[in-house]
Amino acid sequence: MVASQKLAMANDIVKTTKSEVAMALKKAAPALGIDGTTYHILDILIGLTAAEDWSQDRRPLVAISNEKLAEYVSRSSRTVVRSLRRLVEAGVLAYKDSPTGRRYIYRAGEDRQIERGYGLDFSPARQRLGELKQIGAEFAARLAQEKEAKRTVSRLSRAMTDLFRLASIEDLDTCEIARAFEQLMEQPMGVVERAEALTMLHELLVAQFDSERTRAERGSSEGAKHSDFFDENTEMSCAPDTNVTPYNNTTSQDSCLKSKPRRNASTDAFLNTNKSGYTEFEMAPEKEPKSEIRATDRTLGKPEPLNWSEHVDPHDSDQFSPLLSEVSLGLLSSATAETQSTLGLDLSSWNSLIETCDDMRLLIGLSEKGWFDAKNRVGDYTASAVLITTVEKALRDPQSIARPAGYFRACIDRAVDGKLALHRTLFGLAASGSAAPEN
Repeated sequence: MVASQKLAMANDIVKTTKSEVAMALKKAAPALGIDGTTYHILDILIGLTAAEDWSQDRRPLVAISNEKLAEYVSRSSRTVVRSLRRLVEAGVLAYKDSPTGRRYIYRAGEDRQIERGYGLDFSPARQRLGELKQIGAEFAARLAQEKEAKRTVSRLSRAMTDLFRLASIEDLDTCEIARAFEQLMEQPMGVVERAEALTMLHELLVAQFDSERTRAERGSSEGAKHSDFFDENTEMSCAPDTNVTPYNNTTSQDSCLKSKPRRNASTDAFLNTNKSGYTEFEMAPEKEPKSEIRATDRTLGKPEPLNWSEHVDPHDSDQFSPLLSEVSLGLLSSATAETQSTLGLDLSSWNSLIETCDDMRLLIGLSEKGWFDAKNRVGDYTASAVLITTVEKALRDPQSIARPAGYFRACIDRAVDGKLALHRTLFGLAASGSAAPEN
């Protein structure tokens, strides 16, 4: 709090604008621990500041009582006081109350400059503009790194599981790597560190398979040379005995073929190595085509649950929610420009939308349990479309939605009842920044 007061009294005022500081604050808010009600209050306070007050010769003050803020966010005054304290401790605000504790602003002149004012001062955020931008960029980079690490862990764990199964079929000794793999998956650690360790283990496992295969090929070539030498220096005929009756009538003539280990799909996939040196395990997509049904399930009449891959549009499936029948990815993109700009979201596919849902639910204060319940009720794609619409409305007009998380849950209830007209809301948002939803 003392550091915030010092920033508020700095003389070397940073030249910036209200929109620039607001964007930097929204991107850095998750890294600063500003979420839920605190983020909602921050958004309201920024909206109440005058754009001209962010110039270098003025002070960005906002005068609003705790009771009025409590009405806006539907929380108690104590909750508002705690949220304001968090903003001050995060270096975003500074207290500038009057001796009586009141907050007010008197303006004079044609330019409406503040003659005397007391309230909440955004000068610390203005002074920390460069630092806030760096915090937001580092947070976005860390999220991208963690998402890529999650994909790496998922891909390599499946590939190594298949290779261990193949090793047991081919009688290869991979016990030490298998034990290290189990310990690694059970040990608590960060997802980035786990991905790096799995990458090293996978390289060791593939190298062991390559060495075993090279040894086997060398042994077969030496056996062939020995066979040629034997044929040249002996008078024994190598013609097959076609008229010889098996000594043991109980032994089938093709018993040797049946005793050989049968290759499954994993064996063939590993042995069929392409020109680039990668096996089919490494080149296989992360998820199987979700429209296929396993042979074991066809007899039971139970298709596998749909789980679309990265490049699949949910409209191509027969099992998508009717709510999305009139909602396209282009409509979502044009209607949610504020959310995309705030989160740095590239809404190029449905998969990119789903990957950003954790960030969006944090912005509106939605719990993880509430998010999973929504997905279980209406599906991933419908829940994601409703979530980004809710975030867009909350960012554009925070005062219109007192509790964004409750608004989201109410929309999910209406979607289950078939009463949510999501496409109308999106058309309204695309046409106007303040259009109200028609549910």
